[in-house]
Amino acid sequence: MSKIEVISKHIKRSRTLKSGTTYVIHGEVRVATGVKLTIKDKVTILIVNGELNKKKSCILRSALIFDQGSTLIAERLYVKACNADYKVVKTANNGGIWFLGNFSDAIKDGVSVKVNRKKPLSYFKAKMIATYYLGRPDSLETPESIALDALDLQEDLDDDIDGFSVLGVGKSEWDISEIRSYYSADDAFDVTNSHISLNRLEIKLPIEDGMNISSSRVEIHKSLSIDLRKTKTKDRDLFDLETDDGGSFVELYRGCWVKVNGVFGDQVNLSSKDMPKPVTKDNNNRFYSFNGQLKSAALVFSIDED
Repeated sequence: MSKIEVISKHIKRSRTLKSGTTYVIHGEVRVATGVKLTIKDKVTILIVNGELNKKKSCILRSALIFDQGSTLIAERLYVKACNADYKVVKTANNGGIWFLGNFSDAIKDGVSVKVNRKKPLSYFKAKMIATYYLGRPDSLETPESIALDALDLQEDLDDDIDGFSVLGVGKSEWDISEIRSYYSADDAFDVTNSHISLNRLEIKLPIEDGMNISSSRVEIHKSLSIDLRKTKTKDRDLFDLETDDGGSFVELYRGCWVKVNGVFGDQVNLSSKDMPKPVTKDNNNRFYSFNGQLKSAALVFSIDED
């Protein structure tokens, strides 16, 4: 049985997370500017579920946030949800994992970055990061939540949070080869005002969208797998592309293996010689499926429509 180490304060000095220890993020923990976090192969990090005091967290949940100008050096990293007793659970009610860059201004869910050339670039390197049950869902309506809503507090407390978030990160800052995002409470993989490249991306059964890409460009070279099998949830798309600060693009390279199952997305364009044309009109819920290797590059994009 591995040793448990709880991390509840910001990481302000460079350190190494070692094999044989399970690390628990309890609180909003930030890796500070100029700090390098090295993580040995196959280390597991747990993020505690549950609400935090507003004075201690801008997103009101435990989260691991790599600040602008920080560094991650990892091999294969596993990030999972846990309860207050630090036991792994299959329930998502946490703040997820965040990567903040110095490529572009970006803001989401109360977390923001502003380009500052006096600060160093971020640098995030890993062979693979696999996440399980990260993020937080919209809360159910209760008498208590209705009362809070009347005081304009409910939105702050109950807005959902994506499992894996990338804000303002450029290609020179990003060297993470593979992402796996499983069972996230909101969108599985959210990229805002960034330009990044991946070899492999695998998304499995998030509560909401698969890829939420906002004014960003995401390149995928070797494989993309998104499993959004039908559930009772509507407005749940493979691709949700937002264009507040410019177009959004998902580039699928020639030779990439693509396996997608779900509703394609509203007002999204697909340019591909291999993939069938999807239905992308508003409020569309027609199921889309494709499984094959691309003989030619493909592009999923939106220039001026959300």
